[in-house]
Amino acid sequence: MKVSVIKTANGKLWAADDISQEYIAKLSNGEEYECDIKLKQNSKLHRKIFGFFSFCTQHYYGDIEAHKDEYQREYVRKQLTILAGYKKSIYNRDGTSFEVVPLSLSYNKMPPEVRGDFYKRIVDAALKRVFDRTTDELILNKLITWF
Repeated sequence: MKVSVIKTANGKLWAADDISQEYIAKLSNGEEYECDIKLKQNSKLHRKIFGFFSFCTQHYYGDIEAHKDEYQREYVRKQLTILAGYKKSIYNRDGTSFEVVPLSLSYNKMPPEVRGDFYKRIVDAALKRVFDRTTDELILNKLITWF
């Protein structure tokens, strides 16, 4: 059974909804239970970061429709992630060369403090590589205030 909980100010976990409360009430007192706790994804912020990548894709290719192409948007996302410093070098089999790949943006793999730093660095990377020739103040102000 999946149970949603909230951590209260005094440090205790409390059921987040009525269904979870009913299930927890059925558990025996004094028994030990094992649970797997996952941080719930902030869907609003998730949509915002991918909206940001679409915004960057339009300006990177100079085409208002470019963000609709999944491959172009994914290319820009990966390049900005690498430029922001969230990357890993993968060496080939004989160790003579390597490929730089972006780290996962998965909510589970990026702690909140790292995610905040990532958003700042991704905007900096976009300013340097995507919007480096932009002189339109409106676009630059929108970019800076994105997050």
